[in-house]
Amino acid sequence: MMTSSDIFSGEVQYFRLEPKYWEPIVQALADAGLKGITTYVSWDVHMVEPPDAEHPAGQFDFTGERDPKLNLIGFLDLVRKYGLLLNFRCGPFCCNEQDFGGQPAEVVCHHPHMMVWDHEDKPTQGYWIARKEGMQPSYLHPEYLHLVSLWIAAVDEIIRPRLRSKGGFIDMINLDNEISYIVKDSFLGSDYNPVNVGRGGFWHQFLAEKYRDSDGLPYDTAYAAIEDVPPPRSVPEVIDRDIAWYLDWVEFKEWTMCKYLVTLREMHTKNGCGDVTFMTNFNPHNPEGIPTRMPSFEKAVQGSQQGIVGYDFYRGSFLSWSGYSTMARVLKLMNASLDYTWSAEFMSGIWEKTLSSRVSDDHMRFMARCALTHGCKSLAWFMFHDRRVWGDSPVSSHGHRRPSWEVLRNTRALAIEKIPHWDSLIPQADCAVLYDVTAHRHTAIGDPSPCNDSALHIGKPVIQGGQAGHASREYFGLFRVVEAGGAQANAIDIVARPGNLKQHKLVFLPGSPLISRDAVTPLMEWVDQGGTLVLSGTLPTLDDFGHVVHVFQGIKDEKKVGAGRILHCDWLGSEDAEKESLANIAQVSTWIESVVGHPQVRIQPVGTASWEDWNKGGGVDNAGTKASESVQNILKVTQPRVHASAVLQTGAGAPILFVLNHYPEATEFELSFGQLQPSAITCLDSGMRHEVTAGKVVVDIDRKSGAVYQVDLSGPSHRTRSSL
Repeated sequence: MMTSSDIFSGEVQYFRLEPKYWEPIVQALADAGLKGITTYVSWDVHMVEPPDAEHPAGQFDFTGERDPKLNLIGFLDLVRKYGLLLNFRCGPFCCNEQDFGGQPAEVVCHHPHMMVWDHEDKPTQGYWIARKEGMQPSYLHPEYLHLVSLWIAAVDEIIRPRLRSKGGFIDMINLDNEISYIVKDSFLGSDYNPVNVGRGGFWHQFLAEKYRDSDGLPYDTAYAAIEDVPPPRSVPEVIDRDIAWYLDWVEFKEWTMCKYLVTLREMHTKNGCGDVTFMTNFNPHNPEGIPTRMPSFEKAVQGSQQGIVGYDFYRGSFLSWSGYSTMARVLKLMNASLDYTWSAEFMSGIWEKTLSSRVSDDHMRFMARCALTHGCKSLAWFMFHDRRVWGDSPVSSHGHRRPSWEVLRNTRALAIEKIPHWDSLIPQADCAVLYDVTAHRHTAIGDPSPCNDSALHIGKPVIQGGQAGHASREYFGLFRVVEAGGAQANAIDIVARPGNLKQHKLVFLPGSPLISRDAVTPLMEWVDQGGTLVLSGTLPTLDDFGHVVHVFQGIKDEKKVGAGRILHCDWLGSEDAEKESLANIAQVSTWIESVVGHPQVRIQPVGTASWEDWNKGGGVDNAGTKASESVQNILKVTQPRVHASAVLQTGAGAPILFVLNHYPEATEFELSFGQLQPSAITCLDSGMRHEVTAGKVVVDIDRKSGAVYQVDLSGPSHRTRSSL
């Protein structure tokens, strides 16, 4: 069984480096304490002769005969020499700022019949980052899969004798990379290829698997046979019938991607490379709004083997409150949905050579600690070294070690050495926000560009008076509202893991006209047994089959249900991450105090957080405080919201407390503990011990940084709320 110690790693790309620099770079990785190394092995890079009748997938060089940079065998010998474990990332899609994402031009530029088609039956744009040409292969097209199988057979010849299970060092295989329909993953943008939507194609296979036959279809339109059901080819302003039909088209895309992952896994297994940890990863888009469902992907990569699913975190070079909130929210959903939470690519450096702004070493440390705070068990740093269109990495392309190299070493040492029970720790919270996949599939139906995570679609289609995207926005905002009051909310994947409800007394449900039919019964049973459900915004009226849901009808402000209750209120979240309503923050804090009690750890700045900065153009600060008329160039900024985090993690050993300061100014914070009453907290960086008096302690945290403490308990009887 792999541990987080094995998975902490760095990306080294041999084919983008001069071979004479391979060893100093690999040695730098090993010296940082990292046990893992990840590398793309690119189909396009290693294909040195184009396809022909005898070699349909091309001819490959893995020994450096054509180019020393292609000596994969020599690079792998070096990995073995330094005792590292390897994640073999052979695609077939790599992304990676490569031409065509690492797939051969011969595949993606010349065969429109086996590419993704849009609703107008036109092949769609592919990975247009390095070159503005090429298309996106249709994942289940048999001709494409045949070519892929030939590529995988070639690399499996290299993998098989080097598997860790056979005494080697290759312990992970990446099944494709950032699987989605790339930039054309909108509702109408993919995948209308005839292999999917033709009569008896994969669309109909999906429907038959889900509903068995046409009698089971929950549509308002009647069909004589499953094979008669067409895919939706437009998005109306209002959907008032056949709701399940539209939702099914979103789910079908998830189904095709999972079936593709299973197919890739089975190819490797057939070739004798099944005794390995398979993995895949989500690209850095809003995972709630595109058809990449975490539990489904985990099941697809696991099969009978071990398999994990990671997320790729790329933030700006100075992590904003909004950027942090997104990272925290995604990690909480991963905790709620997956067996193991990790980042398959964690930004290390930045995607340009001429740097407009540096990713400083202290800020890289901050981003890493933000991830660890919310249960990210390991980080695969991307990139470990500079390369084409990538700079400011911890190590240069010649192996020079930079200050951020020390960040990698310290981050891994913090989690693995200073916290020996790291893998057992679980982040605690005071309440939870429900993730219901159906509400977010409603968002996906209308979203013209799900891969743009800086813009959330709000608008058509309207269902039962509710706009697409509004529930997703509320879901995002609820986490921020709770945290802006100094507390913490976990996520609950109500469909995948409804049993997690019992860990909480107070749960928030973002308002949506739709709710999954599988969510209603466990949710109402939990309320009946004493839970308090806060339902904000739109009341759910229909399930994902389009059937009427009665339990929420007629709720005004409060409804008693058995020993529990349902509270209904207006929307609580804000569209602007910097300006959550102070009244809503206070209301949520009151509910936490009255229903749950004092938060596990409440964090508040000592006094009001404020700082001064340049008043650019006479503007307004991020809290809405306008500059004084008499001070034209200096802006006094006040932020009454708590932009700080205190997260308690508990497990097999002593509790660990993460404290993050998101303000751009060093700040003193008062921490007040709830049920867990420690005698002291000890900083794992400095060794400084802070005595806790009457359940409170003050800590001083530098701007945009995080501190980690071991919590010393005053007695043996303390238990966290989630363990009661």
